[in-house]
Amino acid sequence: MSREIPIGRVSAALAAAVLAVAVAHAGDAATVAEQMAALQQMCSDTEVERAERHAAEALCVRLGGYERIHELTREVVRLHNQNDAIKHMFVHVDAEGLARKVADFVASGTGGPQTYSGRDLPSSHENLHLTDADFLSAGNDIVTAMQTKGYGQNEIDEVVCILVSLKDQVVFE
Repeated sequence: MSREIPIGRVSAALAAAVLAVAVAHAGDAATVAEQMAALQQMCSDTEVERAERHAAEALCVRLGGYERIHELTREVVRLHNQNDAIKHMFVHVDAEGLARKVADFVASGTGGPQTYSGRDLPSSHENLHLTDADFLSAGNDIVTAMQTKGYGQNEIDEVVCILVSLKDQVVFE
């Protein structure tokens, strides 16, 4: 089932920087599939530059290290809990515990010394029945949190592309 998300529900920076291709070709309301395709294309187009930045300085360092990443994940969880499209998935979730586990995952996966010991992505997301629309909505929260916390566009794009690369491990519908 393909649901459409009006571009107005996507943050201005994400629409401008990441979904420009979809907006240009689809007008005011790009379909979820068009938005996903635009994200995948942006990530493909910037793969070399992102790898060069990571080789020069690990993304974990550019994100400010573990404590700053944990602050970011707390903000993301807070936004998820306010997001009408996905907040039902967080009703019985320990927000601080989730933020800590996600911080461990992000830090370990972006070059930090932390070790992630939580469940793998497929098993931790299988009961959520996420769709591409849910994925985009959650991604919007992440972009909004990163903007609020003062991250630059390069770091935002890199995190978005990491999420896009992991999408098939969390979206099964």
